[in-house]
Amino acid sequence: MFPLTVSKDLIMLKFTAAAALCSFIAITPALAADKLACDDDGMMKVEMMMKEKMGMKLDTTMAMKESEMAAMSKKEGKMEDCAMHLNMAQEELMKAK
Repeated sequence: MFPLTVSKDLIMLKFTAAAALCSFIAITPALAADKLACDDDGMMKVEMMMKEKMGMKLDTTMAMKESEMAAMSKKEGKMEDCAMHLNMAQEELMKAK
């Protein structure tokens, strides 16, 4: 019979792939945790972020528009649209300059 030999490169490749997979699995819930829901807490969080950015004299125009659209969607009962607009407002606030 032939002796089974595994190169060090193959072992390292498998180890690297396993490490990358574990990292991806560990990070995915953390990324999803930042998403806002269409509730009073989410609306308040965006409002507080806007006040903070406005105090720093940063442009919050797009975030304000997204927040208004979220409020209109919530009033109409479109919770998925409301959550989408809240998250877009949050993204705009994070990149406000």
